[in-house]
Amino acid sequence: MQFFFWIILTFFLLYLIYDQNAPFLQQFIATITIMGSTVVPAYISAKVYVPKLLYRKLIGKFIIALLLTAILNTVITYFWGGAFYYELSGKSIFRSIAVIQVVSLSFFIINCIVITLSCAIQIITDRFGMERHLHEVEDEKVTTELAFLRAQINPHFLFNVLNTIYFQISKENSEARSSVEKLSEMLRYQLYECTTDMIDISRELAYIENYVAVQKLRMEAGTDLKLKLPLDIGSFKIAPLLILPLVENAFKHISNFKDPSQNKLCISIYKEPDNRFVVDVVNTYNNSDHSEHLQKSSGLGLQNLERRLTLLYPGNHSLTIKRNENTYETTLRIRYND
Repeated sequence: MQFFFWIILTFFLLYLIYDQNAPFLQQFIATITIMGSTVVPAYISAKVYVPKLLYRKLIGKFIIALLLTAILNTVITYFWGGAFYYELSGKSIFRSIAVIQVVSLSFFIINCIVITLSCAIQIITDRFGMERHLHEVEDEKVTTELAFLRAQINPHFLFNVLNTIYFQISKENSEARSSVEKLSEMLRYQLYECTTDMIDISRELAYIENYVAVQKLRMEAGTDLKLKLPLDIGSFKIAPLLILPLVENAFKHISNFKDPSQNKLCISIYKEPDNRFVVDVVNTYNNSDHSEHLQKSSGLGLQNLERRLTLLYPGNHSLTIKRNENTYETTLRIRYND
């Protein structure tokens, strides 16, 4: 789109300034030179000023930035284009005050037109991109809600059964009661709290704590399992169930060495400056296992997570995977809004 914009504008400018008494080639080259000098300021205005000033509602600074850019480029174009024009025609554009005024004003108007049109195209492009993104998010939300509704029957049944089992367990068996209670809290979170687009980070972390506690029951005694959570992470909201796929994947593929202490899983959750939330999960795995199977079996969950992140946090997230000889590490960074 930008390419056709420059072609149309170049021929339009040539049409405006065309002189039948002057050679066509010289006029064509001069027009391309003038238009070429506006590419950089137009690009800066569209790609920098529009998102950093206009979209942040700094209208005054945006207008001033456009005017200063147009004036600066007018001066640069005048001297550069003047030298080029002199080489082609042997005529100086500094021969009179009237010539300087007319040419400078023409260059300034051209710069203003090109910069304004470039910004307008960027705004239109961003608007269509935003609408397309909103449609994708809405479609994804509908799909997720339908899948959630289809799956609700079994969790509701299981939730009721767990409550029944809890009261059937002897009060002296506190460990069993605690395990059932944690599992019930997990189901309650998925059924009743994950129905909103965003949820407070404290609720998400409480869910992860319960999940790790339940998973720990099936781990062999002596397994090196660590969950590192900040004492005070603050209050902010994120999309629900973003952390679970990373933790679930680590538990699924943790190594099974004969010495339990060699089986390690470390989950670290913390904040970084500039509103960045980090989840780092490292687990050991058996290098003798089929690596191709490991990649395929863990890839689907991470692919689905990456798709959700792309829709919910476009340009504000990163998901990296590092695989060493015996360790598998996934790191998720999300830049959230206050």
